[in-house]
Amino acid sequence: MSEAAVFDSFPTLATARLVLRQIRSADADAVYRLFADPAVTRYYDLATFDDPAQARELVARFQQRFERRIGLRWGLALKTEPDALVSTCGYNIWVRPARRGLLGYDLVRAHWGRGLMTEALTAVLDYGFHAMDLNRVEALTFPANAASRRLLARLGFAEEGLLREYECYADGPQDMAVYGLLRREWNACC
Repeated sequence: MSEAAVFDSFPTLATARLVLRQIRSADADAVYRLFADPAVTRYYDLATFDDPAQARELVARFQQRFERRIGLRWGLALKTEPDALVSTCGYNIWVRPARRGLLGYDLVRAHWGRGLMTEALTAVLDYGFHAMDLNRVEALTFPANAASRRLLARLGFAEEGLLREYECYADGPQDMAVYGLLRREWNACC
């Protein structure tokens, strides 16, 4: 699929339990609830939200990434409640010349441990490797984020190393573990 086809209209994906759709301005309240939870933002590159305006700004940023053709961030909703966002995930950056995407994801605490993110990211990775013609998908995670590290390993990502003091937050520099998944590895397993 060509770049123009990917960005022609926002792609909607579906899994057994989920609908992955474009994040809309009307989702700002759900995005606020997601990022106002300190358990969700504990291992995230955003401070915990304390103002609904922060959610509106983040939704606008997700929309701008698509409009500028640099990223795709889906909103996840259960098929039984397609208007109620429970998560976001997708490619924060799409480096087209290198055929590489940077994966990001989050999930409301009430749905942790149910396999929803594995299900969603399987669809997102399949879309990336096939529709976007990615050769490599990268993910960065805090070394202490054991759940994220298990998720990436379950999806076939290889831990490639530690980026020392890669991010800076209010509490100082933070190391990030880098994971990578290649198209040939995805095709061999999934």
